[in-house]
Amino acid sequence: MAARTPTTRRPRRSRGAGQWLAFTALIVSLLVLLLPLALGGGSATAGMASVRLPESPGDLLPALREKPVLMAAAAVAGGVCLFCCVVCMPMLCILLRYWRTLFFFWTGGLYADAGPKLGLSKYSRAHLYSLASVPWLMTQPHYRTGTFQEDMLTNLRNVVLPTGLFGVPLSVFARSRVHTVLAVLVLLPSVAFVGAWWRKWHGLEDSAAECFGRSLLAPTDWFQLWRLNCRLACMTSLATQSKDFELEDKWVFIQNCLEKKIPVTPVMDWPVTLVAKDCLEEGGMGIHVLKNVLHGGRWILQEKLDNCDAVKSLLPSEAPLSTMRVLTGSHGALADLGVASVARSKAHTLATVWRAGRQGASTDHSCIMVNVPNCKSSDVLGRASSSAHWYARGWKSLGMPVSTKDGSITAHPDTGLVLEGKRLPGASEAAELCERAHDMLMPGVPLAGWDVAFCPSKTGGAEPELILLEANLSCNFFRGDIDWTSYADLLDEHFLAIDAWRRSRR
Repeated sequence: MAARTPTTRRPRRSRGAGQWLAFTALIVSLLVLLLPLALGGGSATAGMASVRLPESPGDLLPALREKPVLMAAAAVAGGVCLFCCVVCMPMLCILLRYWRTLFFFWTGGLYADAGPKLGLSKYSRAHLYSLASVPWLMTQPHYRTGTFQEDMLTNLRNVVLPTGLFGVPLSVFARSRVHTVLAVLVLLPSVAFVGAWWRKWHGLEDSAAECFGRSLLAPTDWFQLWRLNCRLACMTSLATQSKDFELEDKWVFIQNCLEKKIPVTPVMDWPVTLVAKDCLEEGGMGIHVLKNVLHGGRWILQEKLDNCDAVKSLLPSEAPLSTMRVLTGSHGALADLGVASVARSKAHTLATVWRAGRQGASTDHSCIMVNVPNCKSSDVLGRASSSAHWYARGWKSLGMPVSTKDGSITAHPDTGLVLEGKRLPGASEAAELCERAHDMLMPGVPLAGWDVAFCPSKTGGAEPELILLEANLSCNFFRGDIDWTSYADLLDEHFLAIDAWRRSRR
């Protein structure tokens, strides 16, 4: 599987003279402020009132020679501004390009024109188009909640901006379209700027400018990829009105799997209603009444599944069921979007990650995410990552890292066992199972994240029994290696068709 990161095509033109003029104006402004300070010996306002400035540029040099303090101040100001020009000019160019692309789409620019006009790669064009669409999308219906804004408020409430100090839920930036626009225009570039220098200073990046550009124009971090996938799912469901998106409902998913004879977690027919009580609480507290979905309720009652022995050997004792996330992509929705020239192709695995659960955790949401780099041909595990700092709300963020490097973990933190190079039996078969399930269950969904359990074989064999738990249609890659070429093509083709659909409605 290709692990090449996306690139952004640079437009073939020189930097505008206006940008250099802006920095020249900054230098002149600083000199104008420093001149009365040095000559007047007081505040800038007082100096300006009491000192007659040189009347012509030719008179400025003698004045500078007569005032060594002014000479030194001017040299310092010039040096600082020159340093800022050299260091920050690449970032300024990137920021202006980012803003220009957003306003290009906000003022009605065609998706098809963004590539040649703005010098964007397929992936950058798709990312920025979908990001610019968020204010419009917030008021649109969502396939699993009322609106896209409601889905943002729900799913961002436990995700924070990592600061190492205090974790603020990102849902605060989804309270209104004004909040969101400000976040897109100001917060995201600010975070990208600080994050780029933080990663540079901590040896995670060779160039702060390249990191800044990647964060704004072609992001590879799990959070922005997740949000991009969420936008693709919502916009595709709006355009096609496909019933395939109903499989986000776990019960509908299980029913369809049983109908198509795809291995899925079993459901208990009995009891009709389950009552669970806390051992010590009283006064009517600690009681949970769960009515079985098979008998008109809302609760899916299931027996707890166990890891197979091969998986247990890689985990600490008392670890939860540890599943593999397989993310598959399909072009099946393009026909529903009116793209007649594209033949319906089979689903393709884009990334695979095994979530190695932590000791004492109830689910594998508490885990390290182990990359499975060559899932179609090999069961060998790669290096691991963690996103725990993104979920540390409030003061839990204190002392946690601002950013981490993908693949920075080699051993399980609870056991010290080196996972890199170990074999996860059944990983390649799991990828094939998910591709087949995508084609059979939801060909009209562009991306699906499948959770696969590796359970003990019912026949007593050495190989695990693979069972699907659920499919996530607004999915993330869990920091695994991605087939960037296939992913960029899928995004680009879908957003090109979606943009044409949106224009046809006007």
